[in-house]
Amino acid sequence: MSRADPLRARLTDAARLGALRARLRARAQQPAPRDGLPVLMQGHEVGVASPEVASFLASATPHFELVDYRLQLLDEGLDAARRSALLHDCAVRLRDAGLLRGWRDELLDIRPAPAAAPIATIERAACRTLGITTVAVHLNAFTSAGELIVARRALHKQIDPGLWDNLVGGMVPAGESEEQALQREAQEEAGLDLAPIALVRGGHVHVTRPVPEGFQSEIVQVFDTVLADDMELRNQDGEVAAIERRPVSLVLEAIERDEFTLESALVTLDALLRRAEGG
Repeated sequence: MSRADPLRARLTDAARLGALRARLRARAQQPAPRDGLPVLMQGHEVGVASPEVASFLASATPHFELVDYRLQLLDEGLDAARRSALLHDCAVRLRDAGLLRGWRDELLDIRPAPAAAPIATIERAACRTLGITTVAVHLNAFTSAGELIVARRALHKQIDPGLWDNLVGGMVPAGESEEQALQREAQEEAGLDLAPIALVRGGHVHVTRPVPEGFQSEIVQVFDTVLADDMELRNQDGEVAAIERRPVSLVLEAIERDEFTLESALVTLDALLRRAEGG
């Protein structure tokens, strides 16, 4: 084999992976519905709501009003805690009216921009109803031989039941850093202590698309690691049906058959492209 052959193979792999990522991105990066109303808090546009949700919040709660086809929280002069209290009341009313489902009792931060300080917290289930951007962390776990360790979502999961996923993945709740959230999720989903394990911070995956709950806007921070071959992995929270080690080729075939969640497929491709390009 000539010296050019390995390079040619890497470039071919990168081209195939890039084409697959482009196909998935077309599904993952969609605009908000044309009839969606921007949601404003503290003067910042932080989400998008359907006409039904916007009309309900403006008429059935004292906390929002419709101004120039925008849904505006009446929060002038309020600090983050008082703003959060208003939003909790709104979330409860939406739930009771059947406009919000899957209550989680988990608070997520609301930020006017990804790097900005939080201006409020809100019940996780309300984020898609109001199109509020969430932040998640996912972990690509490789074996020393280059296989991927993947997890199948439990059949009782509300979102994407039974699909394959990265070994670890979950939301970053209010009050946690990305690293803290990843550590907690790793323990819950795989019985894995990340403290002594080296992590590589990858890229970001931003998914924006209409979903049955409303509009999903989710930024996923990608992490990679290589786990020892004798590492014992066992789900702790009942949300994972199976954990398997698979050759990359089989993972890619499964992604092409849409057997992986959209987010996890893009997270996997982020790592594989960096490896194919020598990053």
